[in-house]
Amino acid sequence: MVRNKEVNKFENRSKRLKLTAQKDPHWTAIGIGQSIGYYRPKSGASGTWSARFMDMNTKKYLRQALGTADDFLEANEDTVLSFDQAQDKARDWFKEMKSAVAGEPHRLGPLTVEQAWIAYAEDAERRGKKSIASTKLNVTAHILPAFGACKVADLTQWKIEKWHAALAKAPARVRTRKGEQPASRPAPVTDDQKRARRATANRILAALKAILNFVKHRGMTRANAEAWREVKPFEGTTASRQRFLTPEEAQRLVNVCPPDFRRLVQGGLFTGARFGELSRLVNSDFNAPNGKIYIAPSKNNPHPRYVVLTEEGQIYFKALTAGRLPDEPMFLRESNETRNWTSPKLNRPWRKSEPARCMKEACEAAKLATLTFHELRHTHASGLVNNGVPLAFVAAQLGHSDTRMVEKHYGHLAPSAMADAIRALAPKLGIHDGTPVETLAIKQGNGK
Repeated sequence: MVRNKEVNKFENRSKRLKLTAQKDPHWTAIGIGQSIGYYRPKSGASGTWSARFMDMNTKKYLRQALGTADDFLEANEDTVLSFDQAQDKARDWFKEMKSAVAGEPHRLGPLTVEQAWIAYAEDAERRGKKSIASTKLNVTAHILPAFGACKVADLTQWKIEKWHAALAKAPARVRTRKGEQPASRPAPVTDDQKRARRATANRILAALKAILNFVKHRGMTRANAEAWREVKPFEGTTASRQRFLTPEEAQRLVNVCPPDFRRLVQGGLFTGARFGELSRLVNSDFNAPNGKIYIAPSKNNPHPRYVVLTEEGQIYFKALTAGRLPDEPMFLRESNETRNWTSPKLNRPWRKSEPARCMKEACEAAKLATLTFHELRHTHASGLVNNGVPLAFVAAQLGHSDTRMVEKHYGHLAPSAMADAIRALAPKLGIHDGTPVETLAIKQGNGK
């Protein structure tokens, strides 16, 4: 343990009060390039403690206010400090400054939640964590406004639980243009809407816990981790009802789409690929001899994969890529029906915002409830599961590392295999002779 320095002019109240009031604090060195100062105000009020650190690279001083001196109030180790307490607080800050100068994250001192998030985000980007983009949106919208300036050590279980409950009751936010005021949907009313909001609150809580666990594991804070680890997520939020099209509905949708969007929809139904994956495909990604589509790694999914095509899918992609350049984008935006005159040139890859309007218009024309382009992926997966494809194969087709997501979203569609196995393999008990049971006729009120 570091022993605090005894300085006659600072060590007790009576000696400090005899110091002359001046513009700058009275300083005394407690280490190389490290000083602690006492400022005596002319008004005769309590003095204040300061710390001063010299950056040896730039030879410049950095200063930090520590708190009020215990000239007239008893020290409380927080806002009112004795000389020994001021030295302890100054040394923590000096360690922070040494780490900062060395380019390392702060490991001691009053680390805030915002500083913890910055350290977490830097590490996640270094490791190529694919979910950091969506995490940043949640942190910016929900975590930093509530806890950004709060010290990690000051977080309590009660504060986090109260914030978590408020998230579940708050209406969902909607996307707005840059510079516009944030907007929200109506408050959740139905049971499914409330479940969805609780599920969202759980995801945001998980992000906060991940950030705090990271800085705790790295030794960047002395806070008690029980403050956030004891906060429990809402239960009963994992029920997920995925929408998917029947083959007849898929045919109706495809038939009403304009030619360029029809090709994109067909590609989504045949492959189950995400829109971003389809928009990046080039003609050479179709491997005709093997009947597969190559999906290159992306930010959301760093692992490449091959999507197996059905015979119908192979015929479609052969016709789509026939006679075209190998490096040409497979799906091109050719029509201009929903764009204004300032639109960029056509015959280019589809952009992220474009399928939504096309899908809405196609659903209206096909007399279908509005669905998103991503639900074509659900349609592809549900069709595989309904027809008995093992869940492990479906997971590989969709690009999942295991079957957990497939079981969560589509497992309920595959009860037939279990039912068939039970009916075929369960023993016959012989406790019923098979005599048919006839339905009794119900007598009328008049006795007939």
